[in-house]
Formats: sequence, C-alpha cells, structure tokens
Amino acid sequence: MHSKTLPKTTAKLLNKIRGAEFLKNFYLSGGTALSLQLGHRESEDLDFFNKKFFNSLLLQQDIAKFGQLEDVQVSKGTLNLYLLEVKLQFLYYPYQLLEPTLKWKGINFSSVVDIGCTKLQTVSMRGSKKDFIDLYMIFKKYPLENLLARLNEKYKGVDYNLHHILKSLVYFADAENQPMPRMHADIKWSEVKNELTKVVKDFAI
Repeated sequence: MHSKTLPKTTAKLLNKIRGAEFLKNFYLSGGTALSLQLGHRESEDLDFFNKKFFNSLLLQQDIAKFGQLEDVQVSKGTLNLYLLEVKLQFLYYPYQLLEPTLKWKGINFSSVVDIGCTKLQTVSMRGSKKDFIDLYMIFKKYPLENLLARLNEKYKGVDYNLHHILKSLVYFADAENQPMPRMHADIKWSEVKNELTKVVKDFAI
C-alpha cells in the first residue's frame, strides 16, 4: 500500500482506530482508499461505507471513545464528523461489492473497480478536480467500457443515464478553479482533461 499518500494526521488516526469494534462492518472507500492502492495523490478524508443499516447515534458514541468529536452531523444512515482534525464520513451504502474488500492494518477497504463505479456516479452529480484525476488513474487499469459494464452489475435496478455520465466526464467547468491536490505522480490537469475527453470520444465512436 502507498501509505505515503496519507497526511500525518490521517495516518495517525487510522493507526488509532484500526481494529476498533465500530469499524467491523465498515470498509474504507473513496479517494483515500484509491490513493492507498494507486499512490497517485494525497488524500486526507476517510469515507467508510456499510452495506448494513446502522444507528448513527450509537456509532457516534462509540467513536467518541477515541477523542473529542467536532462538527458532528447526524442523519438517517449517515454520520459526518471530525476526529483528531480528520474528516470522517460513515454512510449506509446498500450496493453490492463487485470484488472482495482488501485489508491493510486492520482496515477493510474497497477495490479499485468498486471505487471506480462509485466515482462515475459521483461525477455524474458533481465533478470535482480530485474525482476527475482519480478516474484518469482508474481508466489506466480499467477502460471506461469495462467499468460501465460493471456499473450495471453494482447498481442493479438503479436508473441512471449513460449519456449524462459520458457528458459529465468531460464537463470540467466546475472543477477548473479548484486547487490541484498534492500529487505523488507527475500528472498535469491539462493532461487529465485531454485524456478523459479522448476516452469518452473513443467510447462514443
């Protein structure tokens, strides 16, 4: 795993909570789980998913044993907070995992394929610079055509618009003024845009 992609605060927190009982049914996903596997950029937030519904208030009580919680936001099936200066999200996510979770230092995390499918859905709603960079890296391992085929499998029964997803992959306006994440790979924003445009164009032919 590319542990150097973790800022010191995030690495310290993961070491503190690894193996904790409250994480038993959760797995790490999102940008941090992806960066640990691909090593392309720094990522500090921790997004934990759970296929089973959980009680957010009880989970909050369990996490509070590890330090003072700040900016806590609780809703049905969701818990957002800061712990030791790190942003954490706990989310009820009922969609199946396409591949078994991986384990590192007592933390379960999702595969590149599963993260890729989630990133496609995320970009279709709002495209951040980090998400575009992540998909640029993912497409190097899994072509768009393959990932879209797995998307059907992961979100079976979910009505999504393929044309909208393809348009979203090349709509960079909202991301243009966002800062570049701290990169661990030599990637330029212009390169990301050019490659994603080419990927979508080639798929549409």
